[in-house]
Amino acid sequence: MKIHNYRAYQLVFFCMGVIEVLLALRFIFKLFGANPENMFARIIYWLSGILLFPFNGLFRGTPVADGTLQRFEPSTIIAMVIYALLAWGIAKWILIFKSKPALKE
Repeated sequence: MKIHNYRAYQLVFFCMGVIEVLLALRFIFKLFGANPENMFARIIYWLSGILLFPFNGLFRGTPVADGTLQRFEPSTIIAMVIYALLAWGIAKWILIFKSKPALKE
């Protein structure tokens, strides 16, 4: 694999890592009821909200005892799986279409 192909391959997985960390932090914060008024939590919710936009409304929230919506967000887990599969597909595409086949002698 050529260096520039390898760098593109690395870039895909780096971006996937950033996306997965943001979504995992959101999932953990929501699960444990992090204060949405906290600046760090607000930034994580805002950034991950952009990534979750295509998955909004995939599952309905169910009320829990205190009247709030459920804290477990299955759409976040689904988004993590979909983004990982998308990154894997892009990385495979880079390997398949950017690599030149070896010449036979």
